[in-house]
Amino acid sequence: MLNIITLLIATIITALVSLVGGFLLLSGSKLAKTFQKIGPYFAVIILFYAAFGDIIPEILEEEALPVWQVALLIGAGVLLCAGLGLIMGRFHHHGDKKHNLKNKKQAITMLIVDSFHTAADGIVMGVAFASGIGTGITAAVATIAHEIPQEIGDFSIMQRSKIPVRNIIKLQIISGLILVPVALISYFIGDHLEQYLPVALALVAGSLIYIAIVEIVHIIQDIKAKAPKVKQANK
Repeated sequence: MLNIITLLIATIITALVSLVGGFLLLSGSKLAKTFQKIGPYFAVIILFYAAFGDIIPEILEEEALPVWQVALLIGAGVLLCAGLGLIMGRFHHHGDKKHNLKNKKQAITMLIVDSFHTAADGIVMGVAFASGIGTGITAAVATIAHEIPQEIGDFSIMQRSKIPVRNIIKLQIISGLILVPVALISYFIGDHLEQYLPVALALVAGSLIYIAIVEIVHIIQDIKAKAPKVKQANK
């Protein structure tokens, strides 16, 4: 019962805190840009810690699966998320500073893609909490760390597209709160199918590693994009 209550509180907090950066952006606070700049660096650290410092050691300690199977499942998790990322990327690019919504249809598409992304985070959190409160909290922190910069990008896209502020807030809160029921469902499934929990945790570890790799790629792209400006300034 304690796990369920903690999960419920954690998912609600995660859903709302993930939107903090977006609210700061709408209010014109400079903190939004700060979060967007440094957030990915913290996200990479926390995501790698969640995978390699918490989830993977726990799977290996239980000895429910041989090491080679754990490695294969982690790789499968990375590939699965990469495939889903390619599919969702065709409809919406998280945090793309040059992207604008041209019509209502695109806004709905963006919301649907965001909802799928949120649902994926809910699955990760639900499975993690089924393993234990400590692992669940680590997954929640990892989710917040990578969601804040992405939500700032989404809020920015919607704001530039002249969508009313009230509608932006309403849509993003609805999308974010999808995390709660999905996480609860995933928790109950993981709790009742306990023998398959190590498999699910290995896939979750793979998903966290994939997200961390994506964040690293974005960081490198941002550095490269700013490099010419730095050179011109030096001249």
